[in-house]
Amino acid sequence: MALGVRLDAGGRMPATAALDRVTARCGSVIRGVAGLVAVTAALLGLAPPVDSTVLVPVMAGLLCWSVFFTWAGWTYGLLPWVITVEVLITSALCLFQKELVAGTLIGDSASWVGGLVTMTIVVVNLAWRTGPAVPAGLVVVVAHLCGSGAFAVAGIHVLQVGATAVLMSLLRKSAADADRELAAARDAEEKATVERERRRDERAQNSRMHGSVLATLMMIGAGGIGATSPMLRETAARHLADLDRMSEGGGTGPDHVPLHERLTAVAARSGLTVHTRLTPASVPWEVAEAFLEAVAEAIANVVRHANVTVAVVTLTETDGEVVVEVRDRGMGFDLARVPDHRYGLRVSILARMEMVGGRGVVESGPQGTRVTLRWAP
Repeated sequence: MALGVRLDAGGRMPATAALDRVTARCGSVIRGVAGLVAVTAALLGLAPPVDSTVLVPVMAGLLCWSVFFTWAGWTYGLLPWVITVEVLITSALCLFQKELVAGTLIGDSASWVGGLVTMTIVVVNLAWRTGPAVPAGLVVVVAHLCGSGAFAVAGIHVLQVGATAVLMSLLRKSAADADRELAAARDAEEKATVERERRRDERAQNSRMHGSVLATLMMIGAGGIGATSPMLRETAARHLADLDRMSEGGGTGPDHVPLHERLTAVAARSGLTVHTRLTPASVPWEVAEAFLEAVAEAIANVVRHANVTVAVVTLTETDGEVVVEVRDRGMGFDLARVPDHRYGLRVSILARMEMVGGRGVVESGPQGTRVTLRWAP
């Protein structure tokens, strides 16, 4: 924005908006105080040849304008038309200062007109960028010079115009640099979020593939399901439906599903002798899917590695926490020696539960393996 400082400006430039807010409110307050001081000094310094019938109405108008300026600046910001009127009023006071200031003080930088000139120069630079602010400040300087003839004071005012313009340019440049850094950080965060979601979806699809389709194929290879078994046809049809849903972007099911019924179906399709002790419990659809895929993977691991034909699946719910355990009395394994590229434990069980806000723990030793899955709303 070339002219004016609005309090409602912001958007994707928070640093610049913060600077504008501070400069607008500081500028409005200091200009209001300067106006009050100028009116007080003018009335207290009333002396010939100044006519009170001229000075008092002018000071009343200046006081009203100062109050309005402070209110407008604090409420709406340093609006362009307000700053333009401020420059015109101060310039007019400078041109007619011989009728408003005692003769001994005309041209003195310490006079109330000189103080008002300085505050106007500052406020103009707070409100406007350097391009319009410097010429506007010089207009006030020239008006003061014409009204007083004081070249030394004019030199001081020119320095004030330059110094204030340089200071505000540096502040605005710093704010713009901060906005660019914030925008870059925001863009990087958005890209990282997109990448995290992409990787999360990729892990979920890998987990589903490994925990369902690949697990079934490995159970066939291990002899857990016969090649002509009706169970195989049912399982294959279900997995094909899963693949179709995955290819279409996922999809969701009912809000809540009976987890115990779904676990019973998983146990029946496993090809193992699975003893179940299931307490009725309902969970959100996506949570049930995570439990089912993790349990299916745990049972598939029993078929592939445990060298037993019996497993136990339990479901309990205590204080709102749902706990599912899959146990076997097989040969067990060393968790530390599981390769990182193996999706079974790391992705299809542990990471799959984490995706829905749950957690999983795998314990294994010579007495068998226990997989504990937990989720709480």
